[in-house]
Amino acid sequence: MKSRLSVITTFASLALCFAASSLAQTPGVLYTWPSGTQDWFRNFGAGSTSATLANSVGALQITETSATAGGSQAFTDGFNTIRDTPALFGSGCCGGLDLTGLSSLEFDLAQSGVGNVNVQFFVQANTSSTYVALGPDVAVAPGLTTYSLPLSGLTADQKAYIRTIGMNIRDHAAEGNLIWTLQEVRSVGTPLTSRTIADHDGGAADFDGVICNFDCGAVGGGNGGQNNSGMSIVGGALQWTDLGGGPGAAITWGNGTQNAGGSFNARPVDLSNYDTVTIRMAATGNDPSVFVQFYMQTAGGFTYQSVNFGNLPVDGQFHDLVIPLAAIANRSYVDTNGINLGGHASDLLIQVDSVVYSRVPEPATLSLIGLALVSYVGLLGRLRNGRCRSF
Repeated sequence: MKSRLSVITTFASLALCFAASSLAQTPGVLYTWPSGTQDWFRNFGAGSTSATLANSVGALQITETSATAGGSQAFTDGFNTIRDTPALFGSGCCGGLDLTGLSSLEFDLAQSGVGNVNVQFFVQANTSSTYVALGPDVAVAPGLTTYSLPLSGLTADQKAYIRTIGMNIRDHAAEGNLIWTLQEVRSVGTPLTSRTIADHDGGAADFDGVICNFDCGAVGGGNGGQNNSGMSIVGGALQWTDLGGGPGAAITWGNGTQNAGGSFNARPVDLSNYDTVTIRMAATGNDPSVFVQFYMQTAGGFTYQSVNFGNLPVDGQFHDLVIPLAAIANRSYVDTNGINLGGHASDLLIQVDSVVYSRVPEPATLSLIGLALVSYVGLLGRLRNGRCRSF
C-alpha cells in the first residue's frame, strides 16, 4: 500500500496494539440440525462400510451399518453448504465457509461404544478441495463431549474458503458398528478489528481476486466479461482505464484470495464484524471528479445494497474513501464487495491501492488509545527537544 505520514502510521500501530491482542473472524454456531440432516453425507470410506444419517431430536445421528463391523468411513457437510443457522444460509447455496483468523472448530460429539475410538477431524479447502487434517487423531469417548480442533495448520487462503468440514472415523472392529451423535458444530475465536481484502502488493499477479462485475465495457482493453482483462497491477495498486462517454465500470472483490475464477469462486465472505471500509484510490484525467458508489451483494441471492460516497477528485492523488456499513444488512454473507463508478466524459486512469475493513474500538479501548496518543505526542516533544536517550 502507498505510504502515509509516519505519525499516522505509528499511531495506527499503537491503536491496533491496544484494540486487540489477537485477531479472528466473527465466530458462531455452524450446525444445530433444526431439521433433517442439513446436507451432511457419507463422504468416503472402504467399500464394505456404510451408514444411515438421520435427525435425532435436533442432532445429526450416524448409524453404522457396515457388513464388516467398525470399518473406517468419513462424514462431512455439503461442499456448497456452510451452515444451517441463520435461515439465510440454505443447503447447497453458498460456496466456501470463511473462517479467516479463527482459532478452532468445536464439535459436540458422542458415540455409543464402551471404549474410545480414534477420529481424524478435517476440512477440504480452496476451489481444489484440498484435504487438511485438523491436528492429530482424537480419541473420542462414549458420551457427549466437546472436541476443539485447531485451525493453525491451514493457510490464509484455505481458512477463507473451506468447502467442507467433517470427521474420519478410524477402524474400530472391537467396538463393532456404532451410533454417532453430532449435536453442534461451532467456529471459535476473538472478533477481528480489521481485515485487508486487497492491497495488491504482491507483484504483477496480485489481483486479490478482483474482477469487473458489470458495465464491463467501460474497462479499456478488456473483453467485456466478468474477469480482470484490461486490468493490471502497477506500483502496488490495481489500475485500469475507465472509458468515457458511458457508465463507469463496477469492480468487485471476494474474500481477497487468488482463487481461480476471480471473486465468484472466493465467496461468500463474512464482513459482519466491521463498521467501515476504507478504499484508497486515485483518478487521473480531464474530468473534475468522478462519482463513486460502494456496494455489497449479499445473502446468497446477490441482493444489491449500496452506499454513495460521492465525488472523488480527478487529481491523480490517492484519497481514503471511508464508507460506513451500518445501512447494509446481512454482512455475514457477502457475495461481492466493490465500487461502482458513475459516468464521465473523458477516459480516466483509475488506481485502487487497498480495500480495508475496520471495526471502531469500544469506548474503553478508545480511552486507552487516547492515553497512548498523549504519551506518543509527549515522546515526540521530548525527542525534538533532545530530552530522550536512545533505547
